[in-house]
Amino acid sequence: MNYWEGFNQLTTKMVQLIYINFLWLFFTLVGLGVFGLFPATTAMFTVIRKIHLREDIKISRVFWQSYKSEFLKANRFAAVIVLFLLILYVDFYFVIQVGGPLEWLFPVFVFLLIAAAVVIAFFFPVYVHFNLKFLQYFKQAFFIGMKSPLELFAMGVILVCMYGVYNVFPGAIPLFAGSIFAYVMTALSIRAFNRIERKKGGAATE
Repeated sequence: MNYWEGFNQLTTKMVQLIYINFLWLFFTLVGLGVFGLFPATTAMFTVIRKIHLREDIKISRVFWQSYKSEFLKANRFAAVIVLFLLILYVDFYFVIQVGGPLEWLFPVFVFLLIAAAVVIAFFFPVYVHFNLKFLQYFKQAFFIGMKSPLELFAMGVILVCMYGVYNVFPGAIPLFAGSIFAYVMTALSIRAFNRIERKKGGAATE
């Protein structure tokens, strides 16, 4: 691959990510924000997964089909996650207010918060990659995250770096806010999926 071909591929990838980010923002607003966020994010990860796997797709068609077909299911997942975080916040606030005899619960809340962060980090890659039952998506996201500390750490570092970049260049938010992070998360998650599958295959042949 010469310099020009590499530059052309990079430019094409950046244009795709800008377009996907626009679709993500637009369909989030179409769903009135609250109800559009999870379906639009699911559609974004679906499209980016296919691009990462080098499938030849029409981005707008795949995005719309995923958004439409997953709208209700994605919002059910959103309700579960938001409800869990809300209960966790209320209980944590209550323990802080009471203190004293309930202080022993702080490590429990820390564990639950870490578990929630792990699940959220891997949830969308798991959701668009596997065909599971409703609650199994949360379980699978948690176990894959716990088995993938390097990928999980890389996600955290990249998120912090992107937060810093967007603070310095806020104009980049409507261009790349979601799509670049989704692309990186997808790449790291698929790497984790493949490694876990190889280990399972190795264990099965021993």
